[in-house]
Amino acid sequence: MVADTVTDTANKVADGATDAYNATKDFAESLANDTAKAVQHTTQTCTSQASEYAKQGFDVTSTEWKNGTKACIDSVSHGVEYVEWAATEAYEWLDANACYIGLNLALTTGCVAYFTPKPSATDPGTVTSTAISSTYLGYIATQGMNTACAVAVGGLITESIWLIPGVKGNCDKKMLNNVIVNMIATCNPAVLSVSLATPAGVGIFVGSVISPIVAQLVCEKIAPKGMKNAVS
Repeated sequence: MVADTVTDTANKVADGATDAYNATKDFAESLANDTAKAVQHTTQTCTSQASEYAKQGFDVTSTEWKNGTKACIDSVSHGVEYVEWAATEAYEWLDANACYIGLNLALTTGCVAYFTPKPSATDPGTVTSTAISSTYLGYIATQGMNTACAVAVGGLITESIWLIPGVKGNCDKKMLNNVIVNMIATCNPAVLSVSLATPAGVGIFVGSVISPIVAQLVCEKIAPKGMKNAVS
C-alpha cells in the first residue's frame, strides 16, 4: 500500500514536471514565432530584473541603466529563436516562472559579487570588472571596437556568469558565450563606451544589457535571433 502510494506520488510529480516543461517550451516557441510578443516579454524581463537590481543598490533610474535596458530590448527587435543543446545537460529549471524567481535573485547577487568593484583590490568583483574595463579600453586605444574586442570582453563576462548558481549546467557554455559576445558586438557603441570605460560601469552593463538575455536563455531556451552562433 505504501509502495503504491509512493509510486503514484512519483508519477504525479513526473507528470507535473513534464507538463511544466512542455508549457515552457510551447511559450518559448510562441515567442520565436511572434517578434512583437518577444519584445514585450524581454521588456517585462528587464523590468522584473530591474526591481531585483534596485534591491542590490543599483540605480536603475539612471540614464546609463535605461540606455542599457534599451540596448537589451533592441537585441530582440529582429526576433528570438528557440535553441536546443545537448540532452546530457542537466536542466534544473522545468518551470519558467520558478526559474525566473530563482535565477533573477542569483543573477543580481552574482552581478554584485563578480562585476562590481569593492574597496579590496583582490575582491572577485574588483578583479573582474577591472579586467573587463582594461581589456575594452586597450582595444579602443589600439584597434577600436571590433570583433576581437567583443570576443575578449565577452569571454571574461561569460566566465563569471558561468559561476552564478543556476546558470552552470542549465545551458550550454559555448552557446552562452556566443550570445554574450554577439550582444556586445551588436550593442550601441555609446552604451559600451559609457559602461565599459570604468570598472564601476561594468556591473551596470552586465545587469541592464546581459542579465535579462541570460535569464531567457536559461529559463526558456531562447536567444536573440542569430546570436546562438559564434560571431563572424
